[in-house]
Amino acid sequence: MFRRIFWLLNQYSKTYAKGMPSSWVTYLLLSVNGLVFIAMEFAGGSTSSQVLINFGAMFGPYIEAGQYWRLFTAIFIHVGWYHLVLNSIGIFIFGRISETLFGPYKFILIYVLAGLFGAVASYIFSPISVAAGASGALLGLVGALSGFFLTMYKDPNARKNLYGLLFLVAINLLFGLAPGIDNWAHIGGLVTGFFLGYFLTPVSGFLHPGFEGFYVINKFKNSFTRYAAIFIVVFAILGGIWLGNVTLPTSTTTEVLKAEKFLKDRNYTAAIKNIEKAIELGTLEEKNFVGRAYFLRALIMVEYGNLEEAKSDLGSALLIADSETRSKSIELLTELNN
Repeated sequence: MFRRIFWLLNQYSKTYAKGMPSSWVTYLLLSVNGLVFIAMEFAGGSTSSQVLINFGAMFGPYIEAGQYWRLFTAIFIHVGWYHLVLNSIGIFIFGRISETLFGPYKFILIYVLAGLFGAVASYIFSPISVAAGASGALLGLVGALSGFFLTMYKDPNARKNLYGLLFLVAINLLFGLAPGIDNWAHIGGLVTGFFLGYFLTPVSGFLHPGFEGFYVINKFKNSFTRYAAIFIVVFAILGGIWLGNVTLPTSTTTEVLKAEKFLKDRNYTAAIKNIEKAIELGTLEEKNFVGRAYFLRALIMVEYGNLEEAKSDLGSALLIADSETRSKSIELLTELNN
């Protein structure tokens, strides 16, 4: 059945867009994903949380701290070979078809905006998880194709393609209920892709029975409605980032990142409050950040001249912090002892 669906999609794209340029953007995306993955493997492994963070994976506290670029970079990062291969197959199939039907520029617009909104949805509903992957962008392509074939329903093959895509969406969302899968990113990308695909598709004047209500919108689609649709998606992404920021749960990580901001401004009083809150909230899962909190407090104690307290905090940091913070702690402790 899947072979039949993919065959129909390919046949339709070849018939509809004969003479269009080759799918160079699709192959570029696949190449970037592959190169990033190889680099991650050499850096310590794509399944390592620290490597994922270092390469730009999403992590709520970092995003709230101002690292919004992670919403974009996470689209090109994958966790393990299986994740990369599965998404690459999907991009290879649906990417080439989408790029042929929409053209390279609309295609990359759909891919990026769907990926960003999927990342924002993940940020809102799974803010403390380390998340990455092109799944939101990929589902955005599937959604865009669904919007395309809904407006092109006059063609019998378009009708079959629409049914096939809806079936694939249902299967994907069911699998997305399994643990460890970011279904919110899938849903966010899918909805965004469908919305953009519908408005970026040329007017067809014919719709699926039961969807005649769409005809009013379909009839008046023009440059203004296309730009309005893009604006709405961008506005939704910005609004989602704001919502994610204000609903982010307080944790050791968030408090440490806030403290670091205050330290840069030499606002030690405010930094101390966040550091003590971080230590109070400390859990085993966040022990590295608890260690960093002790190190930051040691820095402040040095500024205050409380060297014994600084040494005590450095000792705590050495026990539980990550390797980078331990190195800094050893360096500072050596300076204090000398």
